Amino acid sequence: AIQQAFQTPGELNMDGVNAQQARRFMDRVVGFMVSPLLWKKVARGLSAGRVQSVAVKLLVEREREINAFVPEEFWDIHANTKTKDKADFKLLVAQKDGSAFKPVNEAETKAAMSVLENASYEVCKREDRPTKSKPSAPYITSTLQQAASTRLGYGVKKTMMLAQRLYEAGYITYMRTDSTNLSAEAVDAVRDFIGSEFGDKYLPAKPLTY
Repeated sequence: AIQQAFQTPGELNMDGVNAQQARRFMDRVVGFMVSPLLWKKVARGLSAGRVQSVAVKLLVEREREINAFVPEEFWDIHANTKTKDKADFKLLVAQKDGSAFKPVNEAETKAAMSVLENASYEVCKREDRPTKSKPSAPYITSTLQQAASTRLGYGVKKTMMLAQRLYEAGYITYMRTDSTNLSAEAVDAVRDFIGSEFGDKYLPAKPLTY
């Protein structure tokens, strides 16, 4: 992309230039003026910024919501059964006498289990429905860190260290980004690879955009 830009120079996007100038101005107004004030009025070592101050505000508001949350107890009951072919078949108990059933305490749950443990199960109705799902958007920095934490239990530092190694080895694109956009060249290359290796049936008519 950089080489192409040098080969075919165009006019400057003044909207982009002005946007950068505005960001630079706000960095200096907020960061340079508020940070020293925090040192004097609150504590040394604190800083402010046009991005970080807003982010901290969002975190504080979310933390207050979490602290104000009043948990409600509920229970799920699952039945681990087997088919005639001895295949595992897990069921969720969702109804009782035709009405929704959601036990709200241990006593209710145990009472239901005492009945269900000695019950016979029969499939009375089956519905097959075709479904379609859209793949998730490409990772940005925040969603990469969230997925690594949820699925692998990795902290931010470990996640970014491993991502850096993968990036340096050429296995992933740059991991510090808040954009899900991919270059047209990269999308075309990926589509060509999928088509040649797996067939056109695995390709949507048009590339997905997010």
